[in-house]
Amino acid sequence: MYEVGMYGGSFNPLHLGHVNDIIMAGNQCKKLYVVLSVTDDPKEIDHRERYMWLKNVTAHMDNVEVIEIFDKNTSKDTYDWEAGAKDIKNAIGKKIDVVFSGDDYEGKNIWEKLYPESKIVYFPRDVINISSTEIRSNPYKYYDYLPTIVQRHYIKKVCVVGTESCGKSTLVRNLATYFNTTHVEEAGRYICDDAGGIDNMQKYHYFEILFKHKQLEKEALTNANRVMIIDTDSLITLYYYNLGFKDNDPLNQAFTNIAEGISVLNNYDLYLFLEPDVRWVQDGTRTYGEQSVREQNNLDLKALLEKNGIPYVTIRGNYQKRYEDSKKKILELMRGA
Repeated sequence: MYEVGMYGGSFNPLHLGHVNDIIMAGNQCKKLYVVLSVTDDPKEIDHRERYMWLKNVTAHMDNVEVIEIFDKNTSKDTYDWEAGAKDIKNAIGKKIDVVFSGDDYEGKNIWEKLYPESKIVYFPRDVINISSTEIRSNPYKYYDYLPTIVQRHYIKKVCVVGTESCGKSTLVRNLATYFNTTHVEEAGRYICDDAGGIDNMQKYHYFEILFKHKQLEKEALTNANRVMIIDTDSLITLYYYNLGFKDNDPLNQAFTNIAEGISVLNNYDLYLFLEPDVRWVQDGTRTYGEQSVREQNNLDLKALLEKNGIPYVTIRGNYQKRYEDSKKKILELMRGA
């Protein structure tokens, strides 16, 4: 049993090969330092995200401590190994008895030169034969090599929007079923029912919709598989809020700020905008059924998305065509990741 060990990397992203190495290294040390190397390379995943991943996968390992070492280089290609080793030794502040590494570094004499006072232990990479470089090139091909918490970083979020009764709810469920993933239903449906119907909705109900919808999305993300399908955006809720309340209440501006802020935070990867070219059906929560009103609302919703800098893909036609066209757009999104 070694007193102090070190295992380092950029973990960009963290994968199960790293996790296996960390577990094996932790089993051999009274204290293991996992060193996250951070550069100024803008292509790197945010170091706070990577630090969170490492803290989560090692949370049950009392002898493991995650530390960050910041380097001013802009990429791994210009990394100063000697300066990095000095920074690591200073950060740990005690003799490093063993340095753990993947065996792809064996024979290069890097660790032996940098840590002459330490034993170097190489772990075979073919146990879990994957690299961060491969994952970055095609995250969905190697998705199963990622810890669950890392998979969430790569999940594509698809938002389905449109006016009332254009088939959003059914399409969202169908797409989620096809892609074997989770979906987020429109929170407004539940809150409208609780309020006693659309005509009885008060302002605070719309605030509840914004917050509830975001909470449902967070919950769905936990079990999503590569992609997540979402029914409606906060801007759509904002649009219907403004249709219902036209007074000068200062609360209106507060609602606008929150809705627009949530939309920015959402940062969805794809918006599918459904045209109102299918039959309008009253389900107890709908108000604007006249075709001329539907078409005007449709134009207004598009203008609102465009005002907020949100690109969208228009989906039209019968239900089958909408389903097929939506699948195609989502598959294109995932292939381009």
